[in-house]
Amino acid sequence: GKDCNLPSSSYLVVGSFSTKIKYIDSFGTTKTTMLATSFATKQFLRKVVGHGSRVAGRALSTQSSIFTPQVIHKRREQAFTQQYKVYKSTLAADPPHGSGTSESRDTYNVAQHLEGTDACARVGLDSLGITGPTTIHRNLTFQELYEHEQANNEGKVATAEYGDTFTVYTGKYTGRSPKDKWIVYNEGSQSAENIDWNDINRATTPEVFDELYDKAVAHFNSIDKAYVFDCYCGASPNSRKKIRFVHEMAWQQHFVSNMFIRPHTQEELENFEPDFTVINCCSQVDADWERHNLNSETAVVFNIEKGKAVIFGTWYGGENKKGIFSLMNYWLPLADPPQ
Repeated sequence: GKDCNLPSSSYLVVGSFSTKIKYIDSFGTTKTTMLATSFATKQFLRKVVGHGSRVAGRALSTQSSIFTPQVIHKRREQAFTQQYKVYKSTLAADPPHGSGTSESRDTYNVAQHLEGTDACARVGLDSLGITGPTTIHRNLTFQELYEHEQANNEGKVATAEYGDTFTVYTGKYTGRSPKDKWIVYNEGSQSAENIDWNDINRATTPEVFDELYDKAVAHFNSIDKAYVFDCYCGASPNSRKKIRFVHEMAWQQHFVSNMFIRPHTQEELENFEPDFTVINCCSQVDADWERHNLNSETAVVFNIEKGKAVIFGTWYGGENKKGIFSLMNYWLPLADPPQ
């Protein structure tokens, strides 16, 4: 027979009486599987070899009139599926390989309601410069969020087929505003070297960020209450990031509670040190955007080295989510090993 190398540790052996495929399984063992005996099939296999084992496998499955293919990795795939646990963002986070059962939306409850002049200090907002609010609502339950949304008149309750649903108005933005997203260019930093600076990844200066950050802090110091949500982005403990959101409105905490992995114990909150913090001042705008050389009064600005971002001028909840997902696309390839 003639050995024909395939790109992914498998190759065909085409002989005069039969056609076989040799492959190396996940344990490093070389195995051989009979595929076909007809001349037409052998000719067909020769044609598909160059396309790679995956393409060839798909092509083989369409040739059922010529021969019956065998599913080589079926049992291994089934075993992998049984062992692999998918961590969905709509569930509270369980440590991988832990024995606990993930909590549902109905049972999720690590809520904290902090009141008093030291409320910000008790949750760690004072490290951001935010000390004004005397009431902090942290990681509310879904029922509490629903009640706060109504009490704050943040939207309306719509009667839907699957139950009452809270609806909100996001203003002129019904999607993200990519031309208003900026990343601080910190000269000599890791991000300055590794980000592909272009019309999408647009740079602003540390000075502009500092002005906007001070404006965000001043705004939160002028209000009585704030919503704080601590969460994870990424299911793997080896690469996940701890994220903190500071919001003006309950519905925005509701949004990120759906989008990210939630802590499921009070101990996680007590020891929570965020890797990155987003301060969302959706009700405020950057009136100095022209002086700042930005695109408009809407500004979504990330300072990777400082581990902080500010959002101005857009009520659209997706800015919270997409901003962090973009950062994960930056962080993970730089991890050791790359993720």
